[in-house]
Amino acid sequence: MALGGSDPGGSDPFWSVVRREHPDIDVIVLDVPSPLDPPAGVAGQTVPIDQLRLIVRGVDDLYASILHLLPPDLPAPTRVWRGAAGGDAYVVEKALREAGGEAGLELLRRLARHLHDRGWAVEAAGDERRPHLMATNGWIDLDARSGAAATQLTIAGPVVQVAPDDQATLEREGDGR
Repeated sequence: MALGGSDPGGSDPFWSVVRREHPDIDVIVLDVPSPLDPPAGVAGQTVPIDQLRLIVRGVDDLYASILHLLPPDLPAPTRVWRGAAGGDAYVVEKALREAGGEAGLELLRRLARHLHDRGWAVEAAGDERRPHLMATNGWIDLDARSGAAATQLTIAGPVVQVAPDDQATLEREGDGR
């Protein structure tokens, strides 16, 4: 059953696969905002701390979801609020010295499959010597670059206005990870 004569999920990466693989199932997609949708910020206004916590959780959850693809026994990644044009972005970074060269290329392939299977937009660039993977779910971005000696992962949330007191609170809360 389709509402409004449209094909529910026809252009959505996840639902288009469901429609194609299960044509016998009726799919109805409601346009209701998710609690994890990016915060609707107004230029020049800071984002409430509860929405900032959702950003932190979304970025940290992505890192946790790919951890099984990474080399074992890694030290914790770097987590930081980084200044960007228009505000700040919460960023998780990890240099993987165990995954350079061919191992890095294979890691980027596994990451691409993992994210694509979850409905992320995935794009590859570079070549076999310097592969580069970019992926987004619309508000969290993953950038992975591999070279001869290591692979660098960067996961970033949206750029938002963050009050200095809120940033300090979030950093203190993050120390308990």
